[in-house]
Amino acid sequence: MLGPGRALPADADLVVIPGTKSTRGDLAFLRAQGWDIDIAAHVRRGGHVLGICGGFQMLGQSVRDPNGVDGAAGESAGLGLLDVHTTMTEQKHLTRTSAVHTATGREVSGYEIHIGETTGPDCARPFAHGGARPEGATSREGQVVGTYLHGLFSDDAFRSDWLARFGVAADRMQYGARVEQTLDELADHMERNLDVDGVLAVAR
Repeated sequence: MLGPGRALPADADLVVIPGTKSTRGDLAFLRAQGWDIDIAAHVRRGGHVLGICGGFQMLGQSVRDPNGVDGAAGESAGLGLLDVHTTMTEQKHLTRTSAVHTATGREVSGYEIHIGETTGPDCARPFAHGGARPEGATSREGQVVGTYLHGLFSDDAFRSDWLARFGVAADRMQYGARVEQTLDELADHMERNLDVDGVLAVAR
């Protein structure tokens, strides 16, 4: 994760722009850090970019919010790395999604939680296909990809396939097992340090 005031490492293979609760606001913050310049240089060097949800919206040509759904009404220029445009809408998409990743043919599961509709020529090269519905977009050169799917990398097989495209071997971590282990450790910690019976009595 890159902190404010730090430049993007020149030797990065992949830049991930994550989701956000305020696309245009965080896009302005990204520009204030100079990261738009760093990301453009990264792509010119042959690097790859993955935008997830709000990060996907930022990668396009513009983000329009005519009714002030996501903040002040207006329009912001995107990073221009995907030939798509996003318009914020009142309707919120909230759904679990299973799709087939276009580049690897691997089935992947995730969830969508976003406002806005993204359209444009690069959507003709989708990130994945969910049934008959294409999802996401890919640049003509294939270096820049956007998707509305959160939770992609909790899928162990997909994560391994994705990293292999960059010559990186995935570790042996099993995401589901790691989550269960962490929850068990948290429960043990609470039992050691809290009067659980007392807490439950108050809750009742």
